Amino acid sequence: MISLSDRIEKKIIFATLNNVKMTDNLENSNEFLEKVKSNKTFKMSAIAVGTLIVIVLGIVAYRTMIYAPAVEQSKSAYWQDLVYLESDSLDLALQGFEAVAAKYDGKVGGEVSNYLAGRILMDKGEFESALSYLEKTDLEDVYASSMAVGLQGDCHVELGNFDKAVQLYTQAADKNANEMTSPMYLKKAALVYELELKDFKKAEELYKKIESEYFDYYKTNNIEKYIARASNKQ
Repeated sequence: MISLSDRIEKKIIFATLNNVKMTDNLENSNEFLEKVKSNKTFKMSAIAVGTLIVIVLGIVAYRTMIYAPAVEQSKSAYWQDLVYLESDSLDLALQGFEAVAAKYDGKVGGEVSNYLAGRILMDKGEFESALSYLEKTDLEDVYASSMAVGLQGDCHVELGNFDKAVQLYTQAADKNANEMTSPMYLKKAALVYELELKDFKKAEELYKKIESEYFDYYKTNNIEKYIARASNKQ
């Protein structure tokens, strides 16, 4: 892997070669220095490269000395709130998660807290407020990232926004496709199409997609009967 210093050096060399016209008849180093001094393009490129170096080093310093430690701090910031959650002290847990989400937004602990705050608010029946947290959630975990989108679909079902719900369910199913959350959200989308939107053809299509792409889920969840039901309604 090319080191940071090597990448910076290559940028300096590239800028120099592209902005200074080298010739083979330079008699000595003094003549070369004179040409450099008189070449405004070279001086401007040197300033630009110098600025680039400062920016790159600033980013590296930020990630090493500020961002990375803050990420680690964010991971431990919500442990007490998990204890509250496990003991069914939802108000205390929610208060803590909201504080961590605000303090560590964009970091692991902040994103987990966004997710959990949204989930608690759903349990409290506050679906609009739950959406405000779930929509900000950005998790890297395959399942949790899909579920953060799927939970938004659940909120919209509760709010009666069925078109938005099926959009989010299908998005959740396609996000990091896997054998657990993908068929689950395809089924939820199909149920909304069938029971709320009365689009039986689309419902059957999604049930059959589960059959063709997630056969284990199809068998264990008896999706065959859903296909028959949607088909008979057409």
